[in-house]
Amino acid sequence: MHPDPDKLRIVDPWYWAYSTPIKLIAGAFSLPGHEFQVEMMQLNPRRECMMKATQMVGTETHILKTLHGLIHKRYPLGALCLFPTGEDVSDFSSSRWSPLIKDNPYSIGRYVKDTNRTNLKRIGGAFLFFRGARLTQIVDDQKKSASKLKSIPVDKVIFDEVDEMSPEAIPLAQGRMKHSNVKEEVYLANPTIPDFGIDKIYNSSDQRVWMIKCEKCGKETCLELEFPECLLRTSDNRVIRVCRHCRNEIFPRNGRWVPLYPARTQDMVGRWISHLNSAFVDPKEILDAYENPNTTKDSFYNLQLGMAYIDAENRLTKNQVYACCGLEPMQHGCSMQCALGVDVGKHLHVVIGYKINEYTARIVKVARVSSFNDVHDLAKQYNVRTAVFDLYPEERKVREFQKNEEFDVFGCDYLEDQRGPARWDYKNGLVRINRTEICDSSHTFVSDLDKLELPRKSAEIEQYAQEMINTAKVLQEDKETGKRVYRYKKLGPDHYRHATNYFLLALEKVGVSLAADEEEYYHDRQATGTEGRSHATGY
Repeated sequence: MHPDPDKLRIVDPWYWAYSTPIKLIAGAFSLPGHEFQVEMMQLNPRRECMMKATQMVGTETHILKTLHGLIHKRYPLGALCLFPTGEDVSDFSSSRWSPLIKDNPYSIGRYVKDTNRTNLKRIGGAFLFFRGARLTQIVDDQKKSASKLKSIPVDKVIFDEVDEMSPEAIPLAQGRMKHSNVKEEVYLANPTIPDFGIDKIYNSSDQRVWMIKCEKCGKETCLELEFPECLLRTSDNRVIRVCRHCRNEIFPRNGRWVPLYPARTQDMVGRWISHLNSAFVDPKEILDAYENPNTTKDSFYNLQLGMAYIDAENRLTKNQVYACCGLEPMQHGCSMQCALGVDVGKHLHVVIGYKINEYTARIVKVARVSSFNDVHDLAKQYNVRTAVFDLYPEERKVREFQKNEEFDVFGCDYLEDQRGPARWDYKNGLVRINRTEICDSSHTFVSDLDKLELPRKSAEIEQYAQEMINTAKVLQEDKETGKRVYRYKKLGPDHYRHATNYFLLALEKVGVSLAADEEEYYHDRQATGTEGRSHATGY
């Protein structure tokens, strides 16, 4: 007995789109060349992600699936499609949404009750929200907020191009499903750098790959995992996809999704697919680009292979940090003239050390403490002469610490438009530096041989190493000006990296001769009997 097509269209989004068929910009929805799309539309996991190359129909798939769910009341509270910016919302609405409704008046259009708003559509009895993830409001001088993500109850959130979003927007959007019984999350993106965004999400999933069955030997091959050996140049200068077992030609249409870690499926279903599996990309183009020394590697890996990539010189590794470790444990005190760097947050991350000579420094203590009093005790214990603190978000407490200490304390303010050496403001107890440049300095401090000595490896040094590598330098383009600049992107907790930045700044003022403006300042302090007080207070 064959199933009723009308009933099947209600429960199966893929069959609904295929049998109608839904008209898309590129033509009618079809199976050939999109075999990998079937499972994506038929399964309904609570959490899923797709790490992909460009133009692999990720957004299209999940918009159609969500529309089907809204029409057939799977999402009674509605759904949210989150884009990196408001401009992305406008572009999607005009180039993708409007044609979809216009070209499918019966299968989709009749269910859409237009609100005449780009970012809000009523589908049946629920709403489909389109929002940008950029956070523009600042609350209490530090907490970012987004009014457009408030007061939106939904059953499903699609995070489209999650790597380009403000990380703070993700939990805000997830919070829109608190009252839902469905709670579906979908993450889509071209990957950028390792351990960040979609790459990090996919690595935590069941990691499904498209396994292609060989028509000759019957064994399976994943092109993404076998690249570049999965491509073979023929005698007539073609490039074909080949089986890893028998080296005969294989075809993406013969594939299926296979999880590498099936035990994780309940937590997150993840899929990775690239142009290697696209029926619309000649594999010769891929292999030619790979073998061309002039190919921009990050774009090739990110956009064609759907793989995260970063040049070795743009991110530290744990091995580089551990290579700096000596045999001595962390000291419990120090008689040398020490510098102190402190990153301020929920905990205070402290880095203390001194100059061995003009080219080498030794860090003797890294610690996480809970209060400024703890920092005071450590400073006394380690003979600290100069300290640099993260000025924000606790400027008042930093200023109070400056006032009460007998050694020199500066608050650090990162400035994107500053270039060159740090600017020391002795009158106000401030130091200003370009964030990218000081992160470059701390990178070199670790990566260059014989510049840094660390205590021997321990649990806290392992934590230090992880936070030192949790930032990477990437080339970013300003969408308004087109200007491309390097910036460091946070990949996870990176407090010790910034504490090390501040330590390096403080180290400049330990064991070096004084500049003229400093001499004048210290002369004034000696004349008024206030030697040793904070620069900020003038005492």
